[in-house]
Amino acid sequence: MPRRSVLTEAQRLALLALPENEADLVRYWTLTPDDLRVIVSRRRAHNRLGFAIQLCALRHPGRLLRPGELIPQIPLAFIGDQLGIEPDALADYAVRGPTRYEQLDTLRGTFGFQQFCRPLQIELQAWLLPAALTSSSGIVLARMLLGEFRRRRIVVPGITQIERMVGKALLDAERYVCELLTRHLTASQRDRLDGLLQPHSGSHISSLTWVRQPPGQPGRRAFAAILDRLSLLRAIDLDSGLVDTIHPERLRRLCQEGARLTAQHLTSLNPARRRAVLVATAIETQMTLTDDAVLMFERLFGQLFRRAERREEAALKRDRRTINAKIRLLAEIGDAVLSARADDADPYAAIEGVIGWDALTREVAEARRLVRPDPLDPVALSRENAPILRQIGPAFVAAFTFGAVPACAPLAQAVETLRGLAVGRHRLPADVPLGFVRTSWRKRIDRAGLDRRIFVFCVLAELRDRLRAGDMWVEGSRRYRAVEHQLIPKPVFSAMREAGPLPIAVADTAAVWLAERKALLTRRLAEIEVKASTDTLEDVRIAEGRLRISPLRAVTPDEAEDALAPLYARLPAIRITDLLADVDRWTGFADCFTHLTTGRSHDDPRAILTAVLADATNLGHARMAEACGLVTRRQLGWLSAWHLREDSYGAALARLVEAQHRLPLAALFGDGTASSSDGQHFPLDRRAQATGAVNPHKGSEPTISFYTHVSDRYAPFHSTVISAGASEAAHVLDGLLHHGADLAIERHHTDGGGVSDHVFALCHLLGFRFAPRIPNIGNRRLHLFSDMKPGSTVVPLVAQPIDERLISEHWDDVIRLATSIRTGVTSASLMLERLGSYPRANGLALALREMGRVERTLFTLDWIELPEERRRATRELNKGEAQNALKRAIFFHRTGRIRDHGLQAQGHRASALNLVASAVVLWNTTYLGAAMRHLEHQGRSVPPGLLQHLSPLGWQHINLTGDYLWTDADIPEGKLRPLRQAITITDNP
Repeated sequence: MPRRSVLTEAQRLALLALPENEADLVRYWTLTPDDLRVIVSRRRAHNRLGFAIQLCALRHPGRLLRPGELIPQIPLAFIGDQLGIEPDALADYAVRGPTRYEQLDTLRGTFGFQQFCRPLQIELQAWLLPAALTSSSGIVLARMLLGEFRRRRIVVPGITQIERMVGKALLDAERYVCELLTRHLTASQRDRLDGLLQPHSGSHISSLTWVRQPPGQPGRRAFAAILDRLSLLRAIDLDSGLVDTIHPERLRRLCQEGARLTAQHLTSLNPARRRAVLVATAIETQMTLTDDAVLMFERLFGQLFRRAERREEAALKRDRRTINAKIRLLAEIGDAVLSARADDADPYAAIEGVIGWDALTREVAEARRLVRPDPLDPVALSRENAPILRQIGPAFVAAFTFGAVPACAPLAQAVETLRGLAVGRHRLPADVPLGFVRTSWRKRIDRAGLDRRIFVFCVLAELRDRLRAGDMWVEGSRRYRAVEHQLIPKPVFSAMREAGPLPIAVADTAAVWLAERKALLTRRLAEIEVKASTDTLEDVRIAEGRLRISPLRAVTPDEAEDALAPLYARLPAIRITDLLADVDRWTGFADCFTHLTTGRSHDDPRAILTAVLADATNLGHARMAEACGLVTRRQLGWLSAWHLREDSYGAALARLVEAQHRLPLAALFGDGTASSSDGQHFPLDRRAQATGAVNPHKGSEPTISFYTHVSDRYAPFHSTVISAGASEAAHVLDGLLHHGADLAIERHHTDGGGVSDHVFALCHLLGFRFAPRIPNIGNRRLHLFSDMKPGSTVVPLVAQPIDERLISEHWDDVIRLATSIRTGVTSASLMLERLGSYPRANGLALALREMGRVERTLFTLDWIELPEERRRATRELNKGEAQNALKRAIFFHRTGRIRDHGLQAQGHRASALNLVASAVVLWNTTYLGAAMRHLEHQGRSVPPGLLQHLSPLGWQHINLTGDYLWTDADIPEGKLRPLRQAITITDNP
């Protein structure tokens, strides 16, 4: 056996098992005419059958049959059918010992199979190393190695040898990566890296732990602390290019190890591996701290504007009665003056008739006191916030190196001037650049009255906006890189175009796309105008320049609840722990939670599921350990650190989603091609409030949002954590592209929070039909091409025309953006946030907006004409809202408040909650199907027309609270738990 095991027992058995499913048998065990000519030369039927099976076994899975091995009936019958021989004839095969060896010699000589030997082992071991550099999964490498064995027609020696070779390849890959990361380190760098494991000055934690601490609540001290941590890592002087030659998967694993290993554990590693982990962790942490610093700068500077706006709102609220009286007086005086002018009378007498001159003097003086300065006045803001500008401005500029597009050259020059002020210069240069200052601010600023505070404020305000838009970027940042650097390089994109069709379903040129959309929009507009003019649009009326759509009527029959109630009444009562155990027995999803370094599953799935449940219920490790009695708090912490990761959560969730979609009952919920997404807000505990944001629409306390995608069959297939104040629209596409499940989503629905023209455009380019429920759609304008002439009914609904020139000029950039997102070079959420931050300065964002307007107009016309379009969107969004209710019931401990202040821990909460909800959906779907069949056998079947209103989201029969004990249910293989009476085997799915 190898030094460390890299495969589970189930994986060992599966890798060399004879195929039994129809697809594999047809692909690997179909005999060719040449095969048959050799096989029929055997003298007896049993020898022909045994010879054929051994030939197929050598081809797949690639091994020899063991003496006396029992051949499964399915592959045996498959070969027997091709030869016209009964499977029972195999019993007489190889009764004479030499027969088997003679046939093996014939197989090697005729079909070119070769025996495994030492030279081939050395050759294959070298072949496996590059693959091991790209993956650390033992099962993935074992499958690749077996594939190479088959390709070269080498007889597989046995699973032990395969596992030994995979283990050696993984070890060689680790050593190779360690050598790449550490061979150019100087003695000083090695000492500084080792110094990260020593206690940080004035604290009991190591420097490595100190630099990885969360950024904390936005403030001057927190901002300074981030820069201090960044300075410590920069002092090591590591070249970020060290990791460029390392495969992202390997690098991610090293960073994950660095995040989980304690300083004591790292110290015990051999020097090369320890320093490799520290190099990867230091470079990754440096990028993270850079992003944290820029993000905190954004938030701190944004607070300046928000404080001014809140102050003005409070003043307006305080003085609203006085202001209203002044406006009323102004209206009265205005009416009197206008009347006097019309009658050619004395205007002064008219004013005096309204108010005396002494009273008017007092009113004017009071009105002058009520006048408030512009809340965005740069002079006032710079004076009010001088302390924070002095503390964060120069420090921020001095800490980073910025790049800029040519249009931002004046701002880049101003940043360099500010950098000079940070290092000792006290006076502004006479020729200080001001070309970057906003047009609305220039009338308040002149060189004569310009001082340092105003200059710093203007530079930082514009720098913030340009960083968000991507017109300026920060060297060494991941989030704030240049937009150009986040896309596929232009030479690579050109090569992809020449090599074949791009992985996006869109025309290659702007002219073709514009012609197609123009023809479609012209046709759809004409159809709508005909129906609008004859008032034949269902529940829609266009009159007096306004679009009115009547609310949808309820479509669920009154008798549905009574007809469906017996199904849930038949479901057995069950603990949530036993429910998870049932689902794991069906799917084995707990095996997805492999160890970070060894890749092995945990020996006790219940321990893994307990750790998942601790996060999903918000109970925490300490209280879960007390409630379950299976594992201790420390064991739960260890399992969470080494087995629970985002990739393992994603693999487990994909397995549950696919299992639920395969159930017959699930097909009644939907066809599996539609989905919806929505955010669910969770309040934060006092310790974690620094990581949240206040959404005025959701309350007055800081929250975060779990943004979840749900299929039309009720299966939640993706979840991510976003700020409560962030736009949901930016995260719509991430869930559609990176969920990991075998789903064919074609249509997606969101509510108003997920709507933007950019999302419309990218969904179209990436092959998705975006069908949101747009709030106040009657107030949204349609956008047509300039040469289109709408009828009189539609004209009032039309706004500015589509800018075809803008689309044509930026077509290649738009296609490159979509291809970059589709291939995973960049994420849709990151690009949509960047492009939506400051669209006026970005041609790509404007072109994408124009394309989105075309798609939104086409969608709006469908929404107006087709009632089913409106009903379907509402139906799918209701599924997501019902799922939120189930999750709220699961996540009930600590009153649903999240205490974690780290984004990773919050992400684990969201992933665990999504996984447990998916397990409930799978379990309910399975047992509802069994209950439905049971009632059918009793002659009490549910009317088919009502089954579409059935939902697998009920939880009244599930014990979500109290103890979390695990019981060993004695359920035979292929059976379910009893309903109200024993379930026969025919009731099982």
